[in-house]
Amino acid sequence: MIQTIAILRHCLPGMTVAALLAFALQGSACAESALDRIRNTGILNAGTRADAMPFAYRLQPAGEKEERLAGFSVDLIEQIRKKLSEKFGREIETRLQITKASDRLALVASHAIDIECGITTPTWERQKLVDFSIPFFGNGTRVMVLRKTAKGFDDLRGKRIGVAAGTTTAAILKQHVPDAIVVEVPDMATGFRMFATGELDGLSNVGIVLRALVEKSPLKSKVTLLPRTEALSYESMACSLPLDDSKWRAFVNEVLADLLDGIDQYRGGYFEIYDKWFGPRGIVYFPLDYTIAQKLSASIIWLK
Repeated sequence: MIQTIAILRHCLPGMTVAALLAFALQGSACAESALDRIRNTGILNAGTRADAMPFAYRLQPAGEKEERLAGFSVDLIEQIRKKLSEKFGREIETRLQITKASDRLALVASHAIDIECGITTPTWERQKLVDFSIPFFGNGTRVMVLRKTAKGFDDLRGKRIGVAAGTTTAAILKQHVPDAIVVEVPDMATGFRMFATGELDGLSNVGIVLRALVEKSPLKSKVTLLPRTEALSYESMACSLPLDDSKWRAFVNEVLADLLDGIDQYRGGYFEIYDKWFGPRGIVYFPLDYTIAQKLSASIIWLK
């Protein structure tokens, strides 16, 4: 138990000891596979961030009174729900919870949610706390700045760069831009507001999230992403799953593998969802890079 608390504290430094203990105790008490629990209850508890358009964001459809979550990762979760319904011969309900970068792993580790899909990068340190699915997306970390602020990394010395708390971005920035001042923000929406008002000189995340944030902003023509060609770091994104639940992880991987089948030829279920959000009529136009398509295809070879 002490070792578990230490791991949680390291991965989630903002959590209190009491909260960490509650997560650890709840997680250790859950020996039942998520797959069995979903079969017994008819409910899939899932989570995703609401500040990572077009992966997941709040949307209020015309004619509806309440907002709902929509986006690329929300559609992936829906595909998992459909396969669960087929497997169990009954309609499975998804209860979708908004997570933060700072609490998403703890929610999965404690079994409060069965799965989290968004812009979560697998790391060895995080894998002490949760398991991960095969990758479902890949993109590179960049820094968004006003054109007048910086033309290259040498201009970022002493500049305030915002990163979402609980992400891998801070470590990447410190490695590649050590002279910049890293400022943690609670979420990307807050970070973008701070950037727009001049409280931050820049904002860092995977490039596609930065592009989506500025897509409909008056700042769109005034910003640039650094570096302009190669990213600071390639980030694979995967769904977070409870630790040591191989039955549930295998099911999720099979769903993702089926969707990804054909991605190297720009066809199949995954590509249809991708085109919906990143195609010409999507939230942000971001054609699927051939190299990334090959990497995603390679991740499913062992499942065929």
